[in-house]
Amino acid sequence: MALKKHGITTETIKKLILGAGVIYKNLKYQKEGGWSGTVLGATSGGIKFNWEAQWLDVEVDGATVLVKGISKQKVGESASIEGQMTELTEDILVTALHLVKSTSDDETYEKYVSKENITEADDYLENIAYVGTLSSGKNVIIILPNAICTEAFELETKNAEQTTFTVKFECTADLENDTLNKLDIELYYPKAEI
Repeated sequence: MALKKHGITTETIKKLILGAGVIYKNLKYQKEGGWSGTVLGATSGGIKFNWEAQWLDVEVDGATVLVKGISKQKVGESASIEGQMTELTEDILVTALHLVKSTSDDETYEKYVSKENITEADDYLENIAYVGTLSSGKNVIIILPNAICTEAFELETKNAEQTTFTVKFECTADLENDTLNKLDIELYYPKAEI
């Protein structure tokens, strides 16, 4: 077999990731009705997804190189979705800053203040999800359950420039799981056409 000079195949054109994708809150699939969830808001500058394992380097006397099955042990993992939001909504502010409604003297505004404590019911989302589109038109979906916004809120505005701010959601494990050494991330990739 001759070695190829590139990785392009006839299927490549169907598997390219197009566009920035969309961030959803509380995305779920039901047999009747399909996918449903709430779009977090408009982004500018793309979305970043990160999923990485944490490793323990096991040192064993006599081995001066990495040994298959022994030297590297997975001891955990982390995952996050980060986006540059350009749309500023009440929902994004409450979700990102963990705010609570307060009484306002001005009846034309809702007033929010910072919370003292984070609560499971109010501050953790059921999930946060990335939905991307392949050049075939089919979606790739990545769902991070029990997500919480952990990025600091920084807003810098300038004349004649579009303003964006970062939101970063991290995936957390549920205490009801039997093991707390992995996250329950779900990745949906379209089945190959037959």
